[in-house]
Amino acid sequence: MLPVYREKNTLVHRLHPLTALLLSLTPAILALILENPLYLPLLCIGLLGLIGVSEVWDECRSFLRLGLIMAMFILLINPLVNRQGEHILVYGPHLPFWGNINVTLEALLYGLFAGLRVFVIVAACGFLSTTVSPDDLLDLLARFSLRSSLAMALAVRLYPGMVVEAERIKEVQLARGERLNEGKYWQRFKAHLPLWYSLFQSSLDRAANIAEAMSARGFGRGKRNVYKKKSFQPRDAIVALPMTIVLAGTIAASTAGLGSYSFFPSLALPWNMWSPFFLGLIAWGNLTVILLIWSWKRWHWLRSKI
Repeated sequence: MLPVYREKNTLVHRLHPLTALLLSLTPAILALILENPLYLPLLCIGLLGLIGVSEVWDECRSFLRLGLIMAMFILLINPLVNRQGEHILVYGPHLPFWGNINVTLEALLYGLFAGLRVFVIVAACGFLSTTVSPDDLLDLLARFSLRSSLAMALAVRLYPGMVVEAERIKEVQLARGERLNEGKYWQRFKAHLPLWYSLFQSSLDRAANIAEAMSARGFGRGKRNVYKKKSFQPRDAIVALPMTIVLAGTIAASTAGLGSYSFFPSLALPWNMWSPFFLGLIAWGNLTVILLIWSWKRWHWLRSKI
């Protein structure tokens, strides 16, 4: 699964990297802070709406699939290993050194919402990877740590190139009649050895070419400069304002105990630990940004103003 960034004519793709980072990480931060099950479905719906209006649904498909698989895995495993809870749904067998495997309602619901939280975090990471250019993001990180951002930039560029190179070498070997996928495990391993050798050699050549290019351009010999700088625009302020308000409201609500919830030993009533104002605040933030992205795509007047 590789993060695929494609430049598109949407508001999200025109944002400053710092604003896009705030927009992408806000749902993930809220999912980590909030525990009340009334908030998590709203976060999930809002994030899926962001992915849809940003036209990156196809690019995020692999991330959404991964998040769904992880959520299902948590949902299935947690009731089997978590024996807390008072309402037993299924009486399981007794295992030595483990005890009775009883499935409780509390453990089942806890696994459901824990999986939903993981799904939101993975989807937010996919949204970030597909809407923010890796070059812009690494350029932003370079202001804090140049060497770390350089290593990340080289790794990000090297790995996709290796995948493409491996596919090309494999197609050439198959065209020559090599039986890469036939025989036993040891035979397939020996058949793939020339592929790995060629891939390793090409990776070394690519690394040497990159080093020579950086040396020829005088990297590290003087003050660092940039080809272009991205400045903040009015659209960045319009998008960052609701996200900042939602984040500040989340922190305030968590401090007041409005975002907490207790699954064990017995389920608490979720509407006893929530605030209609805070729920409306999250909905307002999601709806504002989604409508803004949708309007920017269709109204040329709004696009020219921000």
